[in-house]
Amino acid sequence: MSSKNLLDFAMMMALMEEGAKKITPIKSGIMTADGSEQTLIEYVGIGVISGKINLREMEEGDTVVIRQYVKLRHDGDYNSIEEETYVGVQKNPVVYIIPTVVEVAMKVTIQQTTGSFKNFEYIFVRER
Repeated sequence: MSSKNLLDFAMMMALMEEGAKKITPIKSGIMTADGSEQTLIEYVGIGVISGKINLREMEEGDTVVIRQYVKLRHDGDYNSIEEETYVGVQKNPVVYIIPTVVEVAMKVTIQQTTGSFKNFEYIFVRER
């Protein structure tokens, strides 16, 4: 590659990086259900948070509830913004937690209410 092409390539990469959003993984793991409402992530701060939860281990007879909460004041309580119930085998097992603008705090929970307890993989990222 010529020096001009290298320079053009470097400039293009710099422009792409400047315009790109920075995505940082903030929490991932595997949660083993126990019947209670379990917190997958609790994020305190400012950012845009999104994530994925894998329900691939679900079988007929299983029910899972995923809830999302936000806190609007540091001294306030969490308030529900979303609740979805999933039953049985999932055709598309990865649940996408849409980007949520967080000004104070947010959390996402999972609760398996029926069936034998399963493991659920998850990952959450912050966008800056």
